[in-house]
Amino acid sequence: MTMLNLSIRALSYYIPKGRMNNGEIVEWFAENYCQELPKDDLEQLVYGSKRKLDFLEIETRSCSVDYREDGSVQMAVKVALEAIGKAGIPASEVDLLLFVGVCNPFREPSYAMILAHELGMSRSNYYDINDTCNGFLKAMELSSLYISSGKYRNILVVTSENPLELLEASNYAGKVSSLADADYKMNLLFAGAGAAAMLLGADHGERSIRYYGEQRNHEDWELSLYVSPKIHMPVPSFAEMDFMSRSDGRGIAAKVIRDMPGFVEEFLDGHGLSKDSIDYIFSHQLGRNITNSLLNKLEVQTDKVFPVNTFPLNGNMGSTNIPAGLAIGEEQGLLHKGNSILLLGSACGLTYAAAYLIW
Repeated sequence: MTMLNLSIRALSYYIPKGRMNNGEIVEWFAENYCQELPKDDLEQLVYGSKRKLDFLEIETRSCSVDYREDGSVQMAVKVALEAIGKAGIPASEVDLLLFVGVCNPFREPSYAMILAHELGMSRSNYYDINDTCNGFLKAMELSSLYISSGKYRNILVVTSENPLELLEASNYAGKVSSLADADYKMNLLFAGAGAAAMLLGADHGERSIRYYGEQRNHEDWELSLYVSPKIHMPVPSFAEMDFMSRSDGRGIAAKVIRDMPGFVEEFLDGHGLSKDSIDYIFSHQLGRNITNSLLNKLEVQTDKVFPVNTFPLNGNMGSTNIPAGLAIGEEQGLLHKGNSILLLGSACGLTYAAAYLIW
């Protein structure tokens, strides 16, 4: 557990206007990747997938209408400029830019370098953090270390997720060979597009981020994999992997439901925090069944976790979920000075994270 020395100076978010409903996204997946399935299996896949998404209370998935206007980089620039503008500082006063995101399309140069160029930043540092859906919360811990050391004053954290753009741009031509195979390869059906930014500075007594904690487990890393196809993997079941993303949804859900409540309880107890004293919880959004099971184990009311529920209309926006929810809560006038807020992140049942702040 880590004590932080941060205040949120500004928040911003952007979610593109495009939407794909359950029928459209499942049929898109079937048309592009499932043509080798027998007709009866294909019909069962489409029907079963729609039922599954309906059960999770997904209605639509956010997506870009035009990548030239709201592609990954364009969204990142929008939220970064808005956060800087809200803070009332020029880009030249941002000392460090951290980019986080699951759907990072760049290996070299870094996404942060491209974004710094677009923002016109000068004499600043910038780099990417790869910590899956926990990236934004992890960036808070790193920012506190930098600010407490006196090395930096203003740190801008940016995320931008656009999974469909990345998948389409790859021209990936993988195939689904069976219904069981489809179940592991359809994880992108849960993903939506969105971006968020947060400008952080030293704690000044308002919107203060006080604590951060995390728990990691590498033993079951093969539950989820997002990788360039054909790379050699040290697991026999992946020897013939031909898909850029694969996940065991049931296995991930079981791990989160089983293990995350204990982590949250330990985090709260370690900092002397009572669940009853928390006004709002902003959670990484994984669907009704996982969230409600987690809440039941924590004995927390549902309306505390979803004061802003972005999942039904946008799907899982990866590392954007938590900062976008927080920004929407601020925009709607939901958050008031002195509110105690718990941020809960999870990544494939392999990483759990929590941050506590006083608004």
